[in-house]
Amino acid sequence: MIIKFWGVRGSIPTPNTTEHIKDKIRNILKELSLTSISSPLKIEEYLNNQSVINTGVVGGNTSCVELRVDSKLFIFDMGSGIKRLGNYLVKKEQNKNGLEIHIFLSHTHWDHIMGFPFFTPAFFSNNKIFIYSPHPNLKERLEVQQDFRFFPVSLNHMSAKKEFIQLEHNSEIWIGNVRIKNLSLYHPGGSFGYRVEHNDKIFVYATDSEYKDLSKDSIKHNLEFFKDADLLVFDAQYTFEEAVHKEDWGHSSALVGIDFSIQAGIKKLALFHHEPDRDDYEIYDILKKSLDYKKINYPNSKLEVFLATEGLEIEL
Repeated sequence: MIIKFWGVRGSIPTPNTTEHIKDKIRNILKELSLTSISSPLKIEEYLNNQSVINTGVVGGNTSCVELRVDSKLFIFDMGSGIKRLGNYLVKKEQNKNGLEIHIFLSHTHWDHIMGFPFFTPAFFSNNKIFIYSPHPNLKERLEVQQDFRFFPVSLNHMSAKKEFIQLEHNSEIWIGNVRIKNLSLYHPGGSFGYRVEHNDKIFVYATDSEYKDLSKDSIKHNLEFFKDADLLVFDAQYTFEEAVHKEDWGHSSALVGIDFSIQAGIKKLALFHHEPDRDDYEIYDILKKSLDYKKINYPNSKLEVFLATEGLEIEL
């Protein structure tokens, strides 16, 4: 399994501002002023050893995660990040036989579907796009988004062969040798997580979910769904305090993600769906506090916790 993040923000696309970039440059210059780095080779070495927080970006595009497994292409959610993914596919992989693309939607809030009108593979008539979700009326929902009142290109003008597949709640399907299960999550309007299994590898995508009741009986179905995943992509938009104050807004925190991961035997936890009002340094601060929480409460755990950032690629 190979996973790549194309969009990691929640709620609304959030590009870096000039002030954010200046802050990064300012911090780099402060560090360089304390060193003797001068040659191009040493500068390049310095940059390569920096974290994405210092010399890159967490990313401003909304939810879109690519999964390659068993020679198949799966996409989870169609936030603004799917535009760049689509451009990559057309440039690198588009061919006369066409592409087969399987898209799984957690739900149809704007930040999870807004990128589809810009998804260039959908304009190639030899491509086949399958869109799955337990939500009903998928085609109608996307047609409304591209109604001429809101967008100049209708869904019908996207000439790829499109098939809309409504899944049963809490069910499973097979696509080739890949098993995909879904689970209902607590979120306004409803949301769904996906568990992908192939051979001995497990990937779980569980964004846009709130966990109001953390009692054993209430979360046991979540823990079973997450159980033994090699990678869990988890909604960590809020701090724990924000999650308490923003009850019923439908999002969770990194600390809950860590607790769940420990109980479910997760190997890697990707903090995802970052708050749009936070800059990269503030998001990184949440990661540091989360790692402190893990160290204090689970000192012997081998769980790997990290930020989902645009362009990050993970092989399981």
